[in-house]
Amino acid sequence: MTARWRPSATIENLQQRGEILWKIREFFRQRGICEVHTPVVGSHTVSDPNIESVRLANGKFLQTSPEYFLKRLLAAGMPSCYQLGPVFRKGETGRWHTPEFTMLEWYHLGFTSSELRQEVIDLVELVLGPSEVGEFTFRDFLFQEFQLDCFECSDEDLLNTARANGYSNDFRRAEVLDFLYSSAIEKNRDSRYFVLDFPTESSALAEVRERDGHQVADRFELIVEGLEIANGYNELRDPIELEQRMERDRTLRKQLGRTDVEKDHRLIEAMESGLPQCAGVAVGLDRLVAVAVGAEIVQQVLTFAQDQI
Repeated sequence: MTARWRPSATIENLQQRGEILWKIREFFRQRGICEVHTPVVGSHTVSDPNIESVRLANGKFLQTSPEYFLKRLLAAGMPSCYQLGPVFRKGETGRWHTPEFTMLEWYHLGFTSSELRQEVIDLVELVLGPSEVGEFTFRDFLFQEFQLDCFECSDEDLLNTARANGYSNDFRRAEVLDFLYSSAIEKNRDSRYFVLDFPTESSALAEVRERDGHQVADRFELIVEGLEIANGYNELRDPIELEQRMERDRTLRKQLGRTDVEKDHRLIEAMESGLPQCAGVAVGLDRLVAVAVGAEIVQQVLTFAQDQI
């Protein structure tokens, strides 16, 4: 039996992780992107209905992402910047999930989502080495696996397809689309590719644009060996739309029985003052390191897993 005091990762894996962190910081230094550190605890948290935050006894939240704080910095005049540090999400435990994990998030001023995707490729190739990187729209990705046009099909066809692949919950369009998307990723585990132009139900804080006659979120995800590594988008800059999305999220959270999350008026005020045009992306650093060292679970690249602290 392994002694309970020992780290969950091998020393070799931790040394490799340290080397990767050094390379990442040098990558950004060479590109003139400034490292910053924002608070781990905040009075507000993200409104995304799919994310549960850890609330402390004083009513404040452990941050699930530095997104809100970084955008406030950008609105105040901060140049392109990144943060590399811990974030927290309640209930996320599993082979590739842990309640506390390391996130690399950056915002590049003046970049489009397409330009940012290339920067993500450059970073990932620095860590993992070069490889072909495919690119699919969300619509084409699902059609390739299920012969289903998610923008044209009926709700009944969408639900029946999901049921045939193991979905058992009641119909909620965003949830069904996410289930089919995750199922398609499971069937495409041996390559490196982007999925882009997500349905507006999954827009988060991305700009919305038209593609092939449909409104889509200008958002992308990078999948590496079946793992979602990066999530980025062309950033929403309209404070009115931001507040409306937060309100819709809040309504949906109540319907789903999730913790109520008040709108972050500081972020709204920052947006009103003027967020510069930019694209931003969050990278799951632990997952990226795990792929680099050939780990089978994310805990093999952490100093101490949750059951050891």
